[in-house]
Amino acid sequence: MGEISKPSSTLATARVDRLIGRALSAGAVLFSLEGFANFYAQLPLLNQSLAWSVMGVLWATTLSYVVTFWFGSANYLYLRIHAIYAALLPLFWPLIVQTNPSTDGSFYPFMWWAMSTGWLAAALSFRLRWVIAYFVVVNVVTQYLFSTAIGGSHSIGTLVLDGLYTILTNGSVAVIALMLRHAARQSDIANSQRTEAAILEAQVEAQAKERARLDALVHDSVLTALISAGGANSAEETKASAELATLAIERLQNAEDTADRAADVLCSALFDSVISAVQRIDPAIEFKKTCLTSVTVSGEVASALTEATIQAVHNSLLHAGAKARRELHLKSTNGNLKIVVVDDGLGFRPNRLPRGRLGIKLSIHGRMENVGG
Repeated sequence: MGEISKPSSTLATARVDRLIGRALSAGAVLFSLEGFANFYAQLPLLNQSLAWSVMGVLWATTLSYVVTFWFGSANYLYLRIHAIYAALLPLFWPLIVQTNPSTDGSFYPFMWWAMSTGWLAAALSFRLRWVIAYFVVVNVVTQYLFSTAIGGSHSIGTLVLDGLYTILTNGSVAVIALMLRHAARQSDIANSQRTEAAILEAQVEAQAKERARLDALVHDSVLTALISAGGANSAEETKASAELATLAIERLQNAEDTADRAADVLCSALFDSVISAVQRIDPAIEFKKTCLTSVTVSGEVASALTEATIQAVHNSLLHAGAKARRELHLKSTNGNLKIVVVDDGLGFRPNRLPRGRLGIKLSIHGRMENVGG
């Protein structure tokens, strides 16, 4: 049995990531206002052209992930760029400050506020070990800057308290985000296992229906041969009974020969099994079945069609969302099978998908090509 492809961001994880990203985006607006207020107040101390350039790039990185989480594909790239740039802000301070600020421990460079969203951006977009490294390194560099004359000449006690405050506040939010993502990932694993079970059950169900049909045919032919033989009173009737018996034996032999192979499946049985499997992952899906001919496909083809259809519905749930209206059309005419999954989502261009998204290429097109589709 084939496996459902596991893209880098599946259904539950994608929803949680977008939700956290939007919450971060909303907070970014407030933090940007606070950061701008402190930045503007400190402008007389700074090289203004360089300071405006530094803040302009920061706001551009902020805007990029705000737009992608609210209107785009929630791409991690912009979060990572923002997190990395925010981590570099303390290094820019010696370049843009021109006048030493107050040395009584009350002054904080404006980037203390401007960096606020960088912590959560790192937590959401980096792996755990890199998140820990980010928090430690950036916090140490920032507190060292605050200990210098151009950073406010803060005391050791103040630096320790500020460092703990940074770790506890930003770290607690980051931990919550990581826990939510972990729970979503476990949900995705459970859903993937359920989908794989649905594929296997659909295969077994389709083959069981076909075997039951063949068993019925064999039973009928054997019974007919026995009745005919029992009632034969002439040479012609005896010959006819012998032919029926020979035919019954051939059918039994054919059934035995194919017992170790995947049984051929009628389109009607296949369609019923596909519909049953799809409804397990999307009970609200609408379907239309048209089976005008007695088309029979091999068990291998039936498995590929079932798996590809379930993957298509899985992709629809991921990209269009659970609330989208979905339809499943199954049609058999002139020896051909056609299965179509449609939804009313926004859609996407397959040729513009990131390289890591292999659901369409491998789990749908690949399966069909492997069986000659």
